[in-house]
Amino acid sequence: MFLTKRIKYFFISFSLSASMVILVSTLSSTVLAADASANCTNTTTFLGIPSWYEYLNVQPDPSTHVCQTTAPNGGNPIPFVGLAVIDILLRVAALVALIFVVYGGFRFATAQGSPDAISKGKKTVVNALVGLVIAVLASQIVKFAAYLLSK
Repeated sequence: MFLTKRIKYFFISFSLSASMVILVSTLSSTVLAADASANCTNTTTFLGIPSWYEYLNVQPDPSTHVCQTTAPNGGNPIPFVGLAVIDILLRVAALVALIFVVYGGFRFATAQGSPDAISKGKKTVVNALVGLVIAVLASQIVKFAAYLLSK
């Protein structure tokens, strides 16, 4: 029983730590360019998580040496930023689901033949996989919505 609590606390603290690293790296991404000829369309991401300006047009401003963001349709950029934030949250949810798949597999592997523990491990894996599928499909729906809004 003691070992199970320690493992649970370890996975909870690991999940929270990983979430904080992802959140900080996502929020700290900047759009500043080194000079006017810099490539403002840097698509490098951390663990596949997009930046907040994912669905915006980004162009360098030669006078200020800063990348300027505009909406693809020339309108309000707020919906596109909102869709990017939703996409970020969905991808973080997918990463958390992957962590829970590993956690459920660990619970299943350490069940030691106990039918209750085996059942809990299987249930955790199945629920995490369902959550993963939902998060991936929702992320694709957000991408499609951004595509439709940009037209």
